[in-house]
Amino acid sequence: MDLKFVSSLIAVVDRGSLAAAARAEGITASAVTQRVAALEAELQVSLLLRAGRVMQPTPQCRAVLPLLRQILALRTDVRAKLQQRNMTGPLRLGAISTALADYAPNLVRVLRLQAPEVELKLVPGTSRELYAAFEADKLDAALLVRPPFDWPKTLVFTPIEHQNILLIQPAGVQDVSDLPFIVYSRDAWGGAACWTALTNLEPMPKILAEMDAVETIAQMVQDGLGQAVLPEWSGGAYRMPNVITAALDAPARDVGLLTRTRDKDRPVLQLLMTTLQKT
Repeated sequence: MDLKFVSSLIAVVDRGSLAAAARAEGITASAVTQRVAALEAELQVSLLLRAGRVMQPTPQCRAVLPLLRQILALRTDVRAKLQQRNMTGPLRLGAISTALADYAPNLVRVLRLQAPEVELKLVPGTSRELYAAFEADKLDAALLVRPPFDWPKTLVFTPIEHQNILLIQPAGVQDVSDLPFIVYSRDAWGGAACWTALTNLEPMPKILAEMDAVETIAQMVQDGLGQAVLPEWSGGAYRMPNVITAALDAPARDVGLLTRTRDKDRPVLQLLMTTLQKT
């Protein structure tokens, strides 16, 4: 039994359509159809049926679906076990933009020297996007802002950096009181604390723009377009030489590494954690 065929079948069942399964598998819809047909021929049963626009599992498929899922899970466990013993294979690491800029260069350097057979794939995104990708098993680890909710016990968030909240204003401006605020998105996980600090400072702030892009906001402040309330990330000091900062009394933003408890003994992730904590 080809496990790629099993994976495609489960993708159709979970997503309800051939097209959605094809996107998830990174192949064409016709290829998914061919894989399912090959699996049906091997098992000599019909596995899918169409109900309107939705593909549904047949009773025979539902009967064996738990076993098929276990087979795929065992494959994942086998791969993980092999990777635990040797620092080889892919390492899919998601990272928010500030963490990517702060940690990626040294991480690449360390992996090249100590784990040259590891294939590092860096995936940028917002904390919310990275958490969703991690949950979907598209990432092995993610550098993101602490999730603002209770996460499953199968996941581990290890803080790497505790970032204070700062008021940032352009240097050389005579009167900053008239400058509007460039707001770190209130919908972003790290933006809520910044918004609270801003409204404590200025209950009705004049807003120029709002975005989930800390580095872009900092650059706009440097250019004299406005002022902002932002977290004090590691690389901010040398990326913002022409601003004035003041610490605010507000809850800090924690950035850390999200991993799975099952991977706690995986050597490459241990190396990743050690490198991040030393950077």
